[in-house]
Amino acid sequence: MNINEFTAFAAEEVLKCLPEEMRDSISVQTAEVMKINDQIMHGLAFHKGDEPAPTFYLDDLFEIYQRGEDPKEILRGLVDTYVDCYAYADAGSEEIPVPAAIPDLRYEGIRKMVSVRLLGMDYNKKYLETVPYRDVGNGYALVSEIQVEASDDGVFSTVITNAMAEEYAYDMKRVFDTALENVWRTNAASFVRAEEVMNGDGLYDDAESCWVLSTSRQRFGATALFYPGTQAMIADVLNEDYIAIPSSLHEFIIVRKSIVTDPNHLRKLVKEANHIIVRPEDVLSDNILYYCKSNQCISVL
Repeated sequence: MNINEFTAFAAEEVLKCLPEEMRDSISVQTAEVMKINDQIMHGLAFHKGDEPAPTFYLDDLFEIYQRGEDPKEILRGLVDTYVDCYAYADAGSEEIPVPAAIPDLRYEGIRKMVSVRLLGMDYNKKYLETVPYRDVGNGYALVSEIQVEASDDGVFSTVITNAMAEEYAYDMKRVFDTALENVWRTNAASFVRAEEVMNGDGLYDDAESCWVLSTSRQRFGATALFYPGTQAMIADVLNEDYIAIPSSLHEFIIVRKSIVTDPNHLRKLVKEANHIIVRPEDVLSDNILYYCKSNQCISVL
């Protein structure tokens, strides 16, 4: 079976595995969803009346099936998860709780919940056709998301799509401006010395020269470089120009400009890492950034 055949098989099989008392009230539909980095995810959406429909993505389960596991046993495990944790949804590699109450999605209802994520434009050509975005230069863009605190203190978030923006008549300039006002409160930047960063791979592991920029939640932490004031604050801490290396969607590695002796070699290492080491869904960009303290501007190295 290929992934499409596996998804169709799964849609039929999970209905058979549901407890008998649930079968009449639940329908299961297959779904293909465009995700960040133009990744197509294959899933099953469990519908029960007008309630939020949790979607379980099957791509990881398909890999398990390809390693020789019984597909029926794999899918029984999925159904058990759904039954035991109803109202939970999978987000790529981890499950996140769906909030018990769906917020008012008009602007006034979401203005305190909107935040941003940073993406590399070269890796998201198709995805960026489906969502409003703000070009922040040098091959990077911000998309806006709605974050909702969930009952277990986790965070359920959904990116604002073109369809949502149209349905709720969002002024997206206003949404992005509000989101950037919120970020320090909702997910503060974290800037710490790196004890060890890609040691042995040609990057820098000097704790005095190498730092990691992320956020308190770490997920999509690379966005912190484009928080209001962050770029200048880093230069003030280091008291010199610096290089921002896109490690993944979740962090930048920050190094002092004075220790970068071969930019071409550094660019080669980043491209190799993005194609060999970093998971496709976590790649940020091949574009290394240089911040000039005197000019207070950022550009591609």
